[in-house]
Amino acid sequence: MTPRTVVLTFDNLGEAAELEQGAWPAGRPRGEHPSVVTALPRLLDLLDELGLRGTFFVEAVNTIDYPDAVRSIAGRGHEVGFHAWRHEPWGELGADRERELVERGVAAFGELGVAVRGFRPPGGALTARRGDELRRSGFDWCSPLGRRAGIDERGMAQVPFRWELVDATYLYAPFRELRRGLGLPAEPLAVERFEERFWHEIDTEPDPTAATIVLHPFLSADPPVGEAHARILRRLRRLADDGIARIVTGAELADELRAAGRPPAAVLG
Repeated sequence: MTPRTVVLTFDNLGEAAELEQGAWPAGRPRGEHPSVVTALPRLLDLLDELGLRGTFFVEAVNTIDYPDAVRSIAGRGHEVGFHAWRHEPWGELGADRERELVERGVAAFGELGVAVRGFRPPGGALTARRGDELRRSGFDWCSPLGRRAGIDERGMAQVPFRWELVDATYLYAPFRELRRGLGLPAEPLAVERFEERFWHEIDTEPDPTAATIVLHPFLSADPPVGEAHARILRRLRRLADDGIARIVTGAELADELRAAGRPPAAVLG
């Protein structure tokens, strides 16, 4: 039996999204966010223990607020991907603003000695340029909302995600309308119910190439969710050990798609 491919990814770090959304209290110090000071060290230790490597999509402002954390992610063998500067809603950006944020982000990571080649747009949508600016800045794969991994018409490897394989879909209180759209209760699910639904979606993933899962360190800072994340990662390790699944980074799958003789065309949106 051919093992199922699972792309292991993590989204968001620090205060970036709260700053962008105006939810960070005025005068509150930056640089002490629980997603970084509490959740990330535990998560990196567990990934080391399990021998798993993933892609961390990080907002570039974290190179200023948490440079050591960003270096630590890369230094422990994980891929660092670009997740906008401050979690800007990417699909709404004009051309000049997109160019500014891409160039600024690439330079900021470069100053830490961290190369980025993968991108995930906050909100899941690319701009109308569909990755042209990313390609010009050296990116060769991205992970927007979509239904099928492959190589697009611009030669960009697409490793898309579905909302059904994102932990925040089930657990993040503001995602009420998203849950309703999936036929779920508006209020966040109990952790046990989240795990059941999450594994069902992995087991029934319609993309024959890979299932891309998305976990959030800021959710993991809550102990029950952190324990659920740990159970998910340990189960992935067991599946890998049993030859049922293989766990890869986004860049690894992107390289495989590009190396294939006739890679499938990506289906996005």
